[in-house]
Amino acid sequence: MPNIAEFIKARMRIEALAGQIALSTERKIVQDAQQHLAEANELLETLKTWVANEVQVIVVNRLTRQLTALGVKVESMAARKPARKKQQKSV
Repeated sequence: MPNIAEFIKARMRIEALAGQIALSTERKIVQDAQQHLAEANELLETLKTWVANEVQVIVVNRLTRQLTALGVKVESMAARKPARKKQQKSV
């Protein structure tokens, strides 16, 4: 079982990825957001196996909610059709 420092390091990495996902969604970069989300979810699954006390349970639950919300945002963004550019009429 990993120590508290490793748990904190993994948590900080997930939080950094969540920030990158939010930034990617703001900039409408779907592929980057999906990639970061997949990596964050993978780390979260690992983190769930390391939980050893109530504080860590709270952290994992918070991160789960955060990534779930970001996942919904990324999925809805990916489902949208890209906006078409208007063609200029030649005069």
